Amino acid sequence: MLRAAFASLALLLLAGPLGATPRDEEPIAPIASIVELVPDPSVATEAAFGWLRFMAAGYRNSAELLGQGAAADAELAIGEAIEKAVRPLLEAQVGKKGKVKLSDTADGPVTKVDDSGVTITMNKADVLVGWADLDPKQIGLLLSKGKPTADGDVVAAAALKLLSGDAVDAKQRSTKLTSEIGKKLGELLADMKEVGPELKAARALDAALRDPDPKKAVERFKAAWPEAKATKLGEEGKAALARQFVARGEEAFRGPESLAAAIHAKVTTNPSKLHPDAGAGGMGLVLEYDFEKDNEGPDFDPTGVPKAVLGMVKTEGGGAPTSANAFKVAQSRLLPDGLSAGALPIEFCADVEVELQGGFAETWRGEPVGFYVFGLISADGSDRVLIQNFSAVDSVLGGAKGPSAEKKIEKPNPGVQVFTQFQMGNGKMTLLLNGAPTPPLNYAPSAPLRPFLLAGGPPTWFLERLVIKGTATGASLGKLSRLVAEREAKALFGE
Repeated sequence: MLRAAFASLALLLLAGPLGATPRDEEPIAPIASIVELVPDPSVATEAAFGWLRFMAAGYRNSAELLGQGAAADAELAIGEAIEKAVRPLLEAQVGKKGKVKLSDTADGPVTKVDDSGVTITMNKADVLVGWADLDPKQIGLLLSKGKPTADGDVVAAAALKLLSGDAVDAKQRSTKLTSEIGKKLGELLADMKEVGPELKAARALDAALRDPDPKKAVERFKAAWPEAKATKLGEEGKAALARQFVARGEEAFRGPESLAAAIHAKVTTNPSKLHPDAGAGGMGLVLEYDFEKDNEGPDFDPTGVPKAVLGMVKTEGGGAPTSANAFKVAQSRLLPDGLSAGALPIEFCADVEVELQGGFAETWRGEPVGFYVFGLISADGSDRVLIQNFSAVDSVLGGAKGPSAEKKIEKPNPGVQVFTQFQMGNGKMTLLLNGAPTPPLNYAPSAPLRPFLLAGGPPTWFLERLVIKGTATGASLGKLSRLVAEREAKALFGE
């Protein structure tokens, strides 16, 4: 028998549940407007929000929505000029055969204009372009195309282009128009040096928040943030925007995307093999680790280990350790670094098959052995299965000691390799060592189980291949997508 036997550490199979059930992350309510994310904006940001509201309202209600910035009078005067020009301009396009370009992605004949936006025909289908999605520069160009003569219309066309970041026309008109509205254009032009970057950032981030497709929303965030982070809006809204990114990322990364980001084994999905307890979003999976890549080791995350796992280790002083090291990958093996532990961020239903290939380290010379454990554990630790040193299976069921069995390793010498298989399903579990099975043991866990590894003591063992087959629960895959979304948010927005 090769159970762990040494002075400094001892592996215990405790009967009672250990540790608390991890609290589920609270859902993040998606917010569809950048204005709602910054409750106390700076003057420049508030001015940008006013223009954003004005656009989203269909270029109406200027007296209510504008006039909050440093150039308040100019905003109100030019907003009124835009309000008088835009709706009549677009309504006049209804029924005409020519295409009207409303944005980089919307170009077609106008069939309808109402409070929800402008409807055009694209690819023989009616497409509604919301007011907030119209590019003001394209409206300004359309207005200029009609060669307006009234100063109000000329200023409105230049100001619309200015709102999209094109200041050329506004600079030219502000020096040539001597009327009062021309002077206001000059004031707005000066104000836009500060407000313009805020408005550009607000429009890009608002589009990301409004996009109903989570994957497209995530890409919009990634495209907008590098420039937006340098603005006052970026500073004021950073934390809230990161949370909103996570809210979209949870859906965008769900399934294969989050598995590819968090699991560096060879992953094979099997949609046809689903345990009835998998829940919505559950997935049949095969994970194959050959430990030939350095990034396979960190998949077994020490920070994700349930408290009950470390509770199974007793230190020389009698207490349980509070932390463990990460495993390391070297020479195509997963090796412990002192006391090491790590769990995968996935839970499986009770239909798991496991293959372990490993054996005795070449440096082992018959001293007392350490321990190398592959385990499956429920969130509260009341159900758990331990495959110890490739040759023994122990269990806890409902907080009470469950069945166990052991197979003898023949000729335990340095460098000897073993092939261990474990099968669990239909209320039974069996351990096979080099093809020789234990008798089937009665075991039917009541909760999903998370795979983990635990090793310590003298460096006796190595693991060079691990295969896990089973049904991942939809709940755990949802948490995995949340985890990946949080990692992506941290990489994009920082701490």
